[in-house]
Amino acid sequence: MAWNHPARRLLRAALSTTVAATLATTLTACGGGDSGPVANQGSTDAPSASASKKVLMVGVDGATYAQVQSALLQHSLPNLGALAVMPASTGGTLGTTTAQPPLDTPSWATVLTGAWQNRHGVTDDTVTTLAAPSVFSYARSAAKAAGTTQRLGAAVSSAALPALLKADQQAGNLDTLVDCAQVDTCVTQNSVKLVQSGYDVVFAQYTAPAAAALASGLQSDAYTAALANVDQALGTLQAAIARRRTANPNEDWLVVVTTSHGLDGTGATTSAPTLENRTAFIALNKPVNGVLGKTGMAAPTSEATLAALPSEADIVPTVLAQLNAAVPATAHQLDGAALTASAVGVRNIQSTVGAYNASLVLNWQNPTPASGPITVLRDGKPVATLPATATQYTDSNIAAASGIYRINYTLVRNNVPVSMLAQIAYVVPTPLATSLTTGLAAYYSFDPLPPTDRKANSTIGPWVAGTDGGSAAADPFGGTALSVDSRIDAYKLTQNGADIALSPQFTIGFWFRSDCTQGNGTGEPILANKDYYSGANAGIAIGLWGGCEVRFNLGSGGKRDDIQGMKFSANQWAYLALSVDTQAKRFSAYILDPVLGVQKVEDKAIANTDVTKLGGLATKVWGLNDDATHNYVPNNPGSLKGVMAYDDLAMWTRRLTLDELKTINGSHQPLSSLNP
Repeated sequence: MAWNHPARRLLRAALSTTVAATLATTLTACGGGDSGPVANQGSTDAPSASASKKVLMVGVDGATYAQVQSALLQHSLPNLGALAVMPASTGGTLGTTTAQPPLDTPSWATVLTGAWQNRHGVTDDTVTTLAAPSVFSYARSAAKAAGTTQRLGAAVSSAALPALLKADQQAGNLDTLVDCAQVDTCVTQNSVKLVQSGYDVVFAQYTAPAAAALASGLQSDAYTAALANVDQALGTLQAAIARRRTANPNEDWLVVVTTSHGLDGTGATTSAPTLENRTAFIALNKPVNGVLGKTGMAAPTSEATLAALPSEADIVPTVLAQLNAAVPATAHQLDGAALTASAVGVRNIQSTVGAYNASLVLNWQNPTPASGPITVLRDGKPVATLPATATQYTDSNIAAASGIYRINYTLVRNNVPVSMLAQIAYVVPTPLATSLTTGLAAYYSFDPLPPTDRKANSTIGPWVAGTDGGSAAADPFGGTALSVDSRIDAYKLTQNGADIALSPQFTIGFWFRSDCTQGNGTGEPILANKDYYSGANAGIAIGLWGGCEVRFNLGSGGKRDDIQGMKFSANQWAYLALSVDTQAKRFSAYILDPVLGVQKVEDKAIANTDVTKLGGLATKVWGLNDDATHNYVPNNPGSLKGVMAYDDLAMWTRRLTLDELKTINGSHQPLSSLNP
């Protein structure tokens, strides 16, 4: 609905009236019955002479970075302007399990926990319980371990925060929690009391700018005034800290200011993961490591720029570093790192699921040189030591049983731990059937190239010497596959022993990958020993057709038998197999695809083909990415040349069972691992 729609104008007017009334009420109600008394304030006596680390966290709903930066340039936010203000990201990483909507509750959950939604569990504004420890829980645990005491308090305006912090209050991690119920002056009044009372961590959170933006828009006087009021409140809090430090010179205060998330162009909060909604800011009163963040930067204009910024997950580690309460690597579950640290660890850890859902692959960035290696911890236990320049780690030792697993990885570089929570629907590899060596007549692993038949019964190479369309490609096992580009020239397999196609039983199987651009209405042979101009011609063909369809064809000259309609996924390795029993006059076709699963047509009757003619052109030659004439495209106008990739090509003089084929797919190992 457009903002100038009549209904929206009524909402704007109503909100404007409410905001104005609220501001007027707060002048007399601060600290009164609506907000509740400050509990457990304690003595205001000066602490001991030892250094006392303290933190003021200030959170603001509705303070977009673009509007804040504009106001700073106009010198209209002097108290915020005295800090190091930099753009930051929220919302996690799009397309991953960390992604969360740029809404109030998930964003504040990240600010409070140093984690994204896959850890803290707050997926939207309807979830109000934290599944991850908060900054107050970390601080309390560290103080207890050190044998010291701390007082931790919060005064919050947002309706979402009392529910998020309730568990901490009940557990004794939060000495004071004041629900100011959208009355910002109540926040200032009670936060000043907490500072004056000697609290060690104070969280003050404001909402008036968000209400003003929604009611009147980002360009309104009301919004400008709301930002100025928050800046004035920040000045009041800083003045309270200054008075504390005058009386207690040993106190060292960190001041952190942030916003929950950005707003759209109308000033509204929406769940859309746009750049403007996912751009926040962080301001500190202490120097920021220049590698991690830079003050005064323009708002990001691309996903890459946003991803390179500090994030809201960095706030809790920054606070804990100030409190000398940094979490050790063995217990680390924070997705960020301290922005004030002199050393920098890894940044932007991402995880992807490896081939066959059998491994997790971690990737990250190293923004600075390292003085030593990288240590990888898995659920708190070291599992690998990598070179300082490493940017990837593959974990293939997930579990003993198939299932969904969530694994906390911590990477320690320059003695700085950074964590991420990865998830995988793990599938246990199946042992490769040892029976696959029985009846094996020809086998090409394609490791290395040029290819060699391990059974010495055939050869593979270019059709025309000196015109080589073959090249190396990455196979499914981390080795080499054969990529054949028929636009240069196709390949041929020549048998120098008995013709496999004239065996009483035989199976042909191989891994195959294509982008399917050759798959049109005219088709293109994948592997054929015949003139495929007609499927009825004598011989065997496995062909690629439109929509990633594979057709399996037998012919004997005027008659044919086909298995059609089976498909594979473009640009994925799939296993193709054709099994023929000439005595029983039956044949079977299989495709084992990583996305589509197992497809099969078994024991189809060979009703038309003379099985004594399956030798095709009787030259013992098979074309790869062509038929046995080496002339398929000229013979079939409209067909297309292109690239097909092959791996682990094998021929057996017997029929393989589906169970045997499933081990080829499920073992994630090449046949060469059986030393055939």
